[in-house]
Amino acid sequence: MEIKENLTQVKEEFKSDEKLLESAFRLEKFYNKYKYVLWALVVLALAWWGYTELKAVQKDKKTQEITAIYNEVLANPNNTAPLEKLQEQAPELAELYNYAQALKNKDTKTLDSLSHAKNPIVKALASYYAASYGRDLKALKALNLPALQDFIHLQQAYLLHNDPKAAQEIKALIATIPPTSGVYPIASLLKHYPATGTQKAAQ
Repeated sequence: MEIKENLTQVKEEFKSDEKLLESAFRLEKFYNKYKYVLWALVVLALAWWGYTELKAVQKDKKTQEITAIYNEVLANPNNTAPLEKLQEQAPELAELYNYAQALKNKDTKTLDSLSHAKNPIVKALASYYAASYGRDLKALKALNLPALQDFIHLQQAYLLHNDPKAAQEIKALIATIPPTSGVYPIASLLKHYPATGTQKAAQ
């Protein structure tokens, strides 16, 4: 009985080895048939890995160079050479720097030119402040900046406050500012003060 069991076990082991050899032969056959394709895929994978690594190194190097130029611009604001270099290497960062300087100096001319900036944030904010500092109601009204709409309406209401005939317009502008807005407390305060002249306070 024990011999029979041993023979059965040996047969099963032979079958297992046979299947293993069969799989090995199939694998070898598959490799021989497609070895050039497989090696090409390996080469392509290595080439792609090398390319991505190179691009990452180049990007990191460029970032470091731009950071160094930007620091030089901050350290020497009166030197135009680093700023010109920054405009070449990172135009949107240069726009952001110019915007910050124009805002600091209330430079409406620069702000007006930055209202056409490539950087969408700079473009939006520069457009708003150029119109605000220029006290240009028409330009403020023409702005289509949903994220700044409450600020725009508040600024319009503030500028109209000098017009004694603008009571209804001021009231309408303030009414568009929801209680959840950050400028709502200022809008509410403005609503309770009469404009210059004979205008009565909005109810």
